[in-house]
Amino acid sequence: MIQLPPIIKNLIIINVIFFVATFYVFDENTLFEWFALFYPQSPYFHSWQVVTHMFMHGGFMHILFNMYALYAFGSPLEQMWGGKKFLFFYFSAGLGAAAIFTLANFFTQNFT
Repeated sequence: MIQLPPIIKNLIIINVIFFVATFYVFDENTLFEWFALFYPQSPYFHSWQVVTHMFMHGGFMHILFNMYALYAFGSPLEQMWGGKKFLFFYFSAGLGAAAIFTLANFFTQNFT
């Protein structure tokens, strides 16, 4: 049996819960509108999306490969750094991705 480090295991569980809720429990569009990241000028934007977007996936293959990557790359990092440092890294990467997404959208907007 695969022994997962505790932070990796909990992140995978959270991601799977979000995925199942998105595609099998609630209307898919409802949870995407609430938890996926939208540009701040969008009527669908909510401040919590800068965190919740990290747990949203577009389909089965998306979550499958993301969770495999989390396991393959995250497990040795958590073992090397410890849980707190890895969790800081995980959320820093997600917040950085949100910042890049927002900046990219800002510079591609047509303001005329």
